[in-house]
Amino acid sequence: MIGTIGLALNMDIVNGVMQGATLLGTEIKIPAITVDQFIVSVQAGLAIMLSTVGMFLALMATSTLFPQMLQKGSIDLLLCRPLPRWRILTARFAGGACIMAFNAAYLILGVWLVLGWKSGIWNRGFPLSAGLLIFAFVVLFSVVMLGSVITENGPVGLLTAFALFMFSPILAAHRQITPVLEKELYRKAFRFVYWVLPKSAETLGASRRLIMNQPMEIGWVLGTSLAFAVACYVVTVMYFTRKDY
Repeated sequence: MIGTIGLALNMDIVNGVMQGATLLGTEIKIPAITVDQFIVSVQAGLAIMLSTVGMFLALMATSTLFPQMLQKGSIDLLLCRPLPRWRILTARFAGGACIMAFNAAYLILGVWLVLGWKSGIWNRGFPLSAGLLIFAFVVLFSVVMLGSVITENGPVGLLTAFALFMFSPILAAHRQITPVLEKELYRKAFRFVYWVLPKSAETLGASRRLIMNQPMEIGWVLGTSLAFAVACYVVTVMYFTRKDY
């Protein structure tokens, strides 16, 4: 992707206005917009792709880390070493998170540098959005870890994380959904689920607003999601420490 943007994307810029663009020799139809608007649109589109397809691929790529560790022979070799179990589990989790963080940072920073070099537009929100993408992954990866370690089955943890990820946009619309529920009990239950579960949709949506320089208030979103991830980590460590393998 970085090579395609750097070598195959040509922009026709006149006085800061996009007059046209070609990608791999194919003309791209562009409305009358400024270069800044075009660059922000490209970066926002890439963020959407990473927030959906990229997140699914990242979770799938790292979902086998814990089942492989728990296989007979592998777990025996690990546990015979003079290391506390919490360090073994933490190192495994940190390894998976670093894999995702490196790939996301490499892609986003690479695209940012190439687009900035070709257009002269340096949108600071785009590289900063990598932090929100990585944070959203780490929260969902904690779910993968919890499900995989407790069940010793990778697909269980992966499907649980996918379910939370796909259900997150529904929870994000709680202000529109709760008023139409018939009973107060249902409304309270829906709000409770919203506050307890991670808010992946809002975190990833904030990354797009950051790129487009739009206002956002996500302190409570990040705080509650982080609390959920910490809870998953603590429960997993307690289970892994006490489990007789």
